[in-house]
Amino acid sequence: MAAVPDGGLQEAFMATAAMSHGERRFRAAYAARILVALGVLGVLVGLWAKQDDPRTSSHPALVWISIGLVGVSVVLWIVLGKTALTISDSGVRRESAFGQQEMAWSQITETRYRVIPINVYAHFGLLGALVAMSSKAERAQLSLELFGSDGKKLKITSTLRNASEAIGIILGRILPPMVQSVRARLQRGETVQFGGIGLSATAVIWKTSSIPVSQITKAELVGANLQVKREGKWLAAISVRSDKVPNVLVFLEALESLAPAIRTKKRNPQP
Repeated sequence: MAAVPDGGLQEAFMATAAMSHGERRFRAAYAARILVALGVLGVLVGLWAKQDDPRTSSHPALVWISIGLVGVSVVLWIVLGKTALTISDSGVRRESAFGQQEMAWSQITETRYRVIPINVYAHFGLLGALVAMSSKAERAQLSLELFGSDGKKLKITSTLRNASEAIGIILGRILPPMVQSVRARLQRGETVQFGGIGLSATAVIWKTSSIPVSQITKAELVGANLQVKREGKWLAAISVRSDKVPNVLVFLEALESLAPAIRTKKRNPQP
């Protein structure tokens, strides 16, 4: 499967088959909550460090501000902890403190997918190390947004524990029929639109350019972008944020079926 973290389409099929006749529940990860708590702690330390007199009795207003910030962090910890995703035979359900979203498999018509490589230790120093140790954070932030035929939207991100597994199961369920539909349309001679990118049986159309499929040497997700390279060109002929391309993973699968020689990299990039 395109961009499934640890394998191809076959692995996603296996994950989906394992879930059949049952359900999987993915709860909120601790990373976001720990970031909130440490952020509040950092603000409090900064506020008190600026005071010449460290005695709390000298700063009654600051004491109340501190209590308020601690209260806010506690509330956010509870709210963020109520987020959960349930994947079942009937569809996907996302629960949070603000309500519930549900989408049946048959309703899903479009996906938006993005991978943001991160280096927690490099970007956040000690704070990042604490988060990584406490949450076993992955080295990429994932985002999958589902769009329904009735206008509903449902988003899955790395704020969930084992988000990559959840996204792999979902993609393994919805991508095969989407890919099959696109391939059938291409065989009928149609040009299928993926946002600003058009795909026909013989060419990829991007803006004012038409790139013959036979000249495409590589199509892959590089960081947060979809890149398509043309024979003899050093720079990518197409480079666009992957979540700006509707059903970008379907596009990669369909393109590979047109040109099997293309080495499409469909795993999440390693930073």
